[in-house]
Amino acid sequence: MTPLYKMILCIGLSILLPLQVYAASVPKQVEQVIQKGFPQQLNALKTMSNTLFQEYQRDKNITSLVFYAYSVLELAKYYKSINDYVNASEQAKLGFFYLDEAAESDEENLNVLYLRARVDAYLPADLGRCVIALSDTQILLNHKEKFDADILARINHMRYRALNSCGESSSANALLQQLKKGNVTQQKLLVLPDNQSPEWDIYEITQILMPLMKQVNK
Repeated sequence: MTPLYKMILCIGLSILLPLQVYAASVPKQVEQVIQKGFPQQLNALKTMSNTLFQEYQRDKNITSLVFYAYSVLELAKYYKSINDYVNASEQAKLGFFYLDEAAESDEENLNVLYLRARVDAYLPADLGRCVIALSDTQILLNHKEKFDADILARINHMRYRALNSCGESSSANALLQQLKKGNVTQQKLLVLPDNQSPEWDIYEITQILMPLMKQVNK
């Protein structure tokens, strides 16, 4: 993510809420991850992960729980990169547990389902999460009137990736032909390498993350 784009996201987060509401309601650790990404160094990543969980325990904002799950999955990825498969497996199980916990805690919240699908759709096929991604994206598409064209492009791309991972090549190819006729956002998504998920963009910030970050604590 370029410095300019980070600046745009930062400005976008701050201007979407009145100052007093922004200061009180936006999960600060989630905001930091959106702007800067997760740390690459192990100890810093562990610290960030712990802080996200503490933020969720304190404020009960579902976005903090989702990003805590993301951070644990980042730890799993780190351990796998150094061939520590025991810790990688344990962290992956924990990350998926909390990701599912977040989605199941508010099953009618489409934005949380979107955030789960955003992870599951881009995972290696052998993890088996494509089945969940297919279910989540189908639910999202059943409510497509709630999303604009750019978010729908992302949902359709997630579904395409999940179909491929689940070995449903016929359905994946049929969807691909539709996606090739899509808008500019769709065209950009189609050129992503198979092992890469897209960066966060302003459409996801404003339409998916901010409504969750502003959600009144329960």
